[in-house]
Amino acid sequence: MVAGPAWVRWVFASMFVALALFSAVRIMIADRVAHRDPSVWNGDAGRSVDVSRGVMSLGMLAMFLPWIDPLPRLCWEVLFVITTGPVALRMIRRSMRSVLVSGPDLGGHHELHLVIGGLAMVYMLAAMPAGHSMAQHAEGMNMAQMGSPGLAVPALTWAFIVYFVVFVVRLGARLAVPGAAVGGGPRSLVVSPHLLDSSEVIMGVGMSYMLMTML
Repeated sequence: MVAGPAWVRWVFASMFVALALFSAVRIMIADRVAHRDPSVWNGDAGRSVDVSRGVMSLGMLAMFLPWIDPLPRLCWEVLFVITTGPVALRMIRRSMRSVLVSGPDLGGHHELHLVIGGLAMVYMLAAMPAGHSMAQHAEGMNMAQMGSPGLAVPALTWAFIVYFVVFVVRLGARLAVPGAAVGGGPRSLVVSPHLLDSSEVIMGVGMSYMLMTML
């Protein structure tokens, strides 16, 4: 279980439930909205980003409330590899071809950021001792106590923390500017770039908090 007051865990858990539902709704309406305005989603690339966001939200929820999660950590690790793998492969292919691809803004969530988020989730799962399931609940156990020696690397943990804190501050500053144009596309509730970037700030704060419990 993630360390900290119970009310903090429940607040984060509630937000990640909302983010997972938000991603699910975006995935369900993607084809219909993209048909009317192709600038909103970039085909399979845009859909894969939303799927990765949704899986990451569920993974965070499972870490904050492990007793409601029936999946072992290996299943989560495989899920993160499957959902972030295609994004990483697209980046590698573009880099090898040295082609600059100009596409629509995917809600301020750059592909590199998505891959780093997936790596951070896999790292936190790997810090658990062998045989531990995220569904196993021990009252008062934090992630630092769950980590096995040699798997949780303080320097790497701090590197992830610094990255996500900087990401949250920079994106939060953009959102705080009155009238700032963040992203593109129609300003409906589900496809609103401002709302999408706000969800990224919540994810970044939650990720930073979870990583800090490992120190």
